[in-house]
Amino acid sequence: MQTRFYRALRVRTSALLLFVLALAVAPQHRAIAQTDPTARSDFRSSDALFKTFYESLSFAEGKTPDWTRFRNLFASATSPCVRIVGDSVMQMDREGFISFFSGRINQGTLKSFDEKEIGRTGEFYGNLAQVFSTYEKRMNLAADGKPIRGINNFQLFFKNDRWWISSIAWQDESPSVPIPQKYLR
Repeated sequence: MQTRFYRALRVRTSALLLFVLALAVAPQHRAIAQTDPTARSDFRSSDALFKTFYESLSFAEGKTPDWTRFRNLFASATSPCVRIVGDSVMQMDREGFISFFSGRINQGTLKSFDEKEIGRTGEFYGNLAQVFSTYEKRMNLAADGKPIRGINNFQLFFKNDRWWISSIAWQDESPSVPIPQKYLR
């Protein structure tokens, strides 16, 4: 009789402990999902992905880019990132870009950065996308400073209910390479 009593007590105690643990842990998970900047809403649509891309890179003086959000946009750490300046082509991967950009911040040559999208054209086929995203950026300048414009060329794919950046290449506008009007809408 006593053995049955203790067995029943252990089962009830175990069930009660599991219930209490579930209550204690569940609010934490809900709070993280609601406040986590890498929440799925950052890349469920291509519009959200581009908004997150520009937000994650932009930062005010004394701050830094949001590298966690930035990293979560890319398919992998080895996704190509290509910077074109004149006749020069700088090839790196996502982590190489972060290192390059962070190096400029750490050296003090990049104190603030504000980049936003001012136009977009793209082609979509099934789960693939090729997108020109025209940008305007300001570096170490007040809001009234003259911005630099250019084009980010993204290759995207849709998998697991979200968009991923598979590669990006960009080039700033120059007098010899002005941005065509069709990319400014």
